[in-house]
Amino acid sequence: MRYIFLILALASFSFAQPLSLGKPNEEKEHSPWLNVGFGLGILSPASSPSYKEQSSAFVNPSLLFGIQFAELSAVTFEFDLTAPEGGVGGWLGFEQQFIQRDITPFVEAQIGARNPGREKRNYSFGDAFGFAYSLNGGIIFFRESQFRIRLKGGYEMILNKDYDQSWNAEVGVLFAFGKAGLESIKTQ
Repeated sequence: MRYIFLILALASFSFAQPLSLGKPNEEKEHSPWLNVGFGLGILSPASSPSYKEQSSAFVNPSLLFGIQFAELSAVTFEFDLTAPEGGVGGWLGFEQQFIQRDITPFVEAQIGARNPGREKRNYSFGDAFGFAYSLNGGIIFFRESQFRIRLKGGYEMILNKDYDQSWNAEVGVLFAFGKAGLESIKTQ
């Protein structure tokens, strides 16, 4: 009988609320922060012959910006270059992370525009240069710290005359402006 009372007493502790010392339990909310950094990647053409003739792979350095506006969601901005042949791209994206840990997988969808370069193609909008979209996935390391590493890979399509497609891979290093991972007390 005393074992039953002991088990019931121990079980009751598992349902107990934290000690609040007379203060109500306060809800906390996410405080947004800005991430700024740079990336280095590679773009590999996957479709049109004219894109593959430019190069079998492009070096792809980029400037990265992100606003972590919710616990697991961020808006991303990216400006990148491609070499050789001097292409440029600009992107706006949405990044969804999956777990609240220092290391988390993520997916990202981006829309933007890209000029893949001028190698023997007309530079006008719609011929080589055009609107584009990109679907990416990867892993973020040190998600809520002042220093973040992001590994991503994905697929990109330029909506131009040849519908140029490519695979991409990138390593990004970002630095937080603001208090990364800070939660504030929710006020009603």
